[in-house]
Parts: sequence; structure tokens; C-alpha cells
Amino acid sequence: MKTYNILLLAVLLASCNNQIKETESSSSTIINKDKPSSVNCYLYASATDTVSLNLIHLGDSITGTLVYNYKEKDKNTGTINGRMNGNILIAEYTFLSEGIQSCRQVAFKLEGDNFVEGYGESYSQNDRFFFKYPDSLNFESSFKLRETDCQ
Repeated sequence: MKTYNILLLAVLLASCNNQIKETESSSSTIINKDKPSSVNCYLYASATDTVSLNLIHLGDSITGTLVYNYKEKDKNTGTINGRMNGNILIAEYTFLSEGIQSCRQVAFKLEGDNFVEGYGESYSQNDRFFFKYPDSLNFESSFKLRETDCQ
């Protein structure tokens, strides 16, 4: 099963071949500096909704999986590929929803052991969505993804 997940991750990342724009200074921070490769998992769960974020740190790069499962909305399951800029993760999210593959930029701000998703105005380019003003994202969400044990 792990081999299948790694293969799916590689296929999805390759299909969205786009360079991630640096949004802050060149000082990158890895969440766990003690290990050259580590995994961290985060979860938001309410009675009706869940958001799961599993991150794999490979040097300065971060890959992983992101799943949105909101009540009465289509489940989105996909992969992310990005990097930390200070305490902000900027990544490209390649996902499947109703059998259609899409790509969009996502941002999460690390606050202690929690990630909070950022929102802002976006634009479309080559069927992908990017933040128009990545330096001015709103991180005032009540959805906090709390660090959890990886399953």
C-alpha cells in the first residue's frame, strides 16, 4: 500500500510541473531541523468536517498529502509540494475531486504546533490557481490543524 501511495504522489506531483514562487526572504525554515527527512501530521476534526495534512520534509522541500472532507461538499484528496518561508508553508496542491484533477496554491501558517490555512485573492493561469498577493494572505481561520501522531 505504501508503494501505491508513493507512486500516486509521484504521478500527481509530476502532472502539476510548476515552480513555487518564493514569497518571503530566502531564509527557509524546516519544521524539524534535527532530521534531514522527517514526517509531521496535522488534523482538524469537528463533528462534520475534517482536514488532514501529512508533511514529509526533504531538506528545504516539503511534500505530502492534504485531504479536505467537508460535510455536503466534495471530498478533495491530493498531494502538496512546496517549502517553508519563515513560518509560512507555500505549496502547490494537486488534487482529485469528482474524478477531475486540479492544481491550486495553498498556504498554511505555523503557529506553535498548529497550522492555520491562509486565504486571499487568486488568479488562474494554465488551469492552475495562484495567490494574487501571497504576502497579504489572511490567516484568521477558526480551523486550526493540530499536530497529531501520524497514522
